[in-house]
Amino acid sequence: MGRTLGSQIKGVWASSGILQVGTSRFRAKIAARDTIHREGNGATSARIAEHTPITSYRTYDVYKSVSLDFAAFAEGMGVRHVRDIRPEHAEAYMLSKLEEGRSCNTLRTCSAALGKLDVALSMVPRAMLTSAEARLSPGLDAVRARCNALAPRLDTGRRAYSDPQGLVRAVSEDGFRLVARLQLEAGLRVSEALNVGRGDLAGETVDPVTRRWSGLLHIAGKGGHERIQYVPIQTYRDLELRLDENSGTVGVNYKPYLAALHKAADAACEQWGGTHGLRHNYVRAFLVEAVERGLGVEESMREAMERVGHHRISELRTYCR
Repeated sequence: MGRTLGSQIKGVWASSGILQVGTSRFRAKIAARDTIHREGNGATSARIAEHTPITSYRTYDVYKSVSLDFAAFAEGMGVRHVRDIRPEHAEAYMLSKLEEGRSCNTLRTCSAALGKLDVALSMVPRAMLTSAEARLSPGLDAVRARCNALAPRLDTGRRAYSDPQGLVRAVSEDGFRLVARLQLEAGLRVSEALNVGRGDLAGETVDPVTRRWSGLLHIAGKGGHERIQYVPIQTYRDLELRLDENSGTVGVNYKPYLAALHKAADAACEQWGGTHGLRHNYVRAFLVEAVERGLGVEESMREAMERVGHHRISELRTYCR
């Protein structure tokens, strides 16, 4: 077992057998339904999830990130070994996220990750020295209704900010502000903006839609889809300088950035729309300019979606509420 709780949890994921990346999730769900029915239970989505392995790297990356964050939190509560994890630690963790103002969708992701970790804990070999009392699900169940009722919902209503430039100006530190500019001016996801490296700079050229001299960024996006994105030239050059000063990385972590953006939203009297709200502003502004520049409406809509890493024009409805 590792010395830190985080390294122990990594061991739980690895030794439990729950990681079956590359196998068919569809077949796994069918097998899960059959198992549940043989047990005489209804095949609810929650029960199916409990019986289904993790079949994609992306899901595992998300769940691992949440579980390591939980490990750091639990260590702060005095937990040093996975056998000492209890439902109250999961409950306290979820409530801490609620107090941070995390969205309902984020809390559901946290709950799903810890629920799957709970299943993994029940599957580890005896040599891992876990305990039957090392459970998380009862704690998650205890706070689920409260989280659903109180957490802000960002999947309904308008997420775009009313004065996004003012919001970005209110961000306190240069690195945080640069990430916010990349989201607002180039439509990057927060994970994309935080993970830009020196090798992703692809030169300068004219944006064929806006007709402005722009920088080019190579983006490794969601689901492994890659794209080239145009970035306003000053932001591109500021990014280049930042990367040179920080050994080829942006040098910004997610949690401090989120806190800085949330604080800036409060200072600017903006309703919190999350980091994703800046992408909504980008899409809206790009659509208006593309049409004004003579691009057809449908072509503008399709180009807007491609630039933010979507491949279905129907996604536009989410950005234009």
